[in-house]
Amino acid sequence: MKVTAPSTPAARSLQEICQAARQANCGECWQQPGKPCTHDPEGDHVARFGRAARWGLITGPELVAVLADFDVFTTATIVKTPGGAS
Repeated sequence: MKVTAPSTPAARSLQEICQAARQANCGECWQQPGKPCTHDPEGDHVARFGRAARWGLITGPELVAVLADFDVFTTATIVKTPGGAS
């Protein structure tokens, strides 16, 4: 029996990761799925990304990529949506 490793999916853009995370409700402000946590600028709380990772909507490496731009953050930190309303 031949065992092969699964192929690695193509990396998603930050905008795609944000859209995937938005499928989860936010654990910080309790915004429902599909709607951004903030509108000016458009973005979502770090808590939503953590929840999305736990639910399998984004991967661990994708979560790390999102958080890499911050020196410090809390669950209330806003991740701005690339190309979103500013």
